Amino acid sequence: MKTTTIIIAIITALTTMVFPAVKAPADVIDRVIAIVNDDIITMKDFEAFVKIDKQTAFTSVGEYLRNEQVKNRLDVFIEGILIKQQAKKLRVVVTDKEVAGFVEGIKKQNLITDSELREQLRKDNVTYEQFLEGIKLNILRTRVMMRVLSTEVSITENALKSYYDTHREIFRDEDFHLQQIFISGQHKDIKERAEKAYRQLTSGTPFPDVARSISDDPSAKQGGDIGFVKRSDLLPTLRDSLNNLTPGSFTPVIPTPYGLHILKLIEVKKSDILPYEMVKTAINERLIMEESNKRYRDYLEKLKKSSYIEVKI
Repeated sequence: MKTTTIIIAIITALTTMVFPAVKAPADVIDRVIAIVNDDIITMKDFEAFVKIDKQTAFTSVGEYLRNEQVKNRLDVFIEGILIKQQAKKLRVVVTDKEVAGFVEGIKKQNLITDSELREQLRKDNVTYEQFLEGIKLNILRTRVMMRVLSTEVSITENALKSYYDTHREIFRDEDFHLQQIFISGQHKDIKERAEKAYRQLTSGTPFPDVARSISDDPSAKQGGDIGFVKRSDLLPTLRDSLNNLTPGSFTPVIPTPYGLHILKLIEVKKSDILPYEMVKTAINERLIMEESNKRYRDYLEKLKKSSYIEVKI
């Protein structure tokens, strides 16, 4: 319900990308499948981190091991081991307390309890231990990168303007015609109210009817209709929630500093291209991210070349 989209995104970023969870076929016999410097990877080690499509049927162990998806996941797994090895060399550590603090931040940001988080992880076939390990490795990786790579990324004004000129269309604003159900954070039973609203919507109750009976927003009298709103004027969390929405559909419950929201998209209109000065900071952040990712990939490739890696599948 309310946390599905947000938590799945978190899980994907922190586990699937780093340590994808899984289950290999029952007939896979434990064996050494790779050697990374002084670390040996067995099939049992690996199968805890690989996610194979449940609908895929492997007729033999050989077919399973030859599967391209498995090989791609093994590359990711090996990269994680290399980062751990480098962290050990550099004496970079991440404490359980730091990981716990990160998890608490996730729960507060998404207004969920520990049991709700664990239940969502269970639904996504990710164990709590794998979730924590994914967080730990991400923090570890960031600290290793800060030690071995220059954290200074300087983007020139010319580069920013060039990117803007060649990608103008992606900076075209949009006008969204929206309906909203808003539950104020002042309610002690805020979660119960939001869950009730979402339940009614998913059972087919018209959005305006739910808005009139539950929403705290002044627009409740109009069935939650807030008219057209520019994408650039929305809170980032609300803006992002509309990315995959089609007219006529509504979002899950979205937490913001003000309370909980459910948005329904009625119509989308293309608007003007945003001026350079308004998107300059966003362009700078995007280019810094691209350059940082490139440096990270380059570092990993050098690490692989200087390491002893033997893959036996």
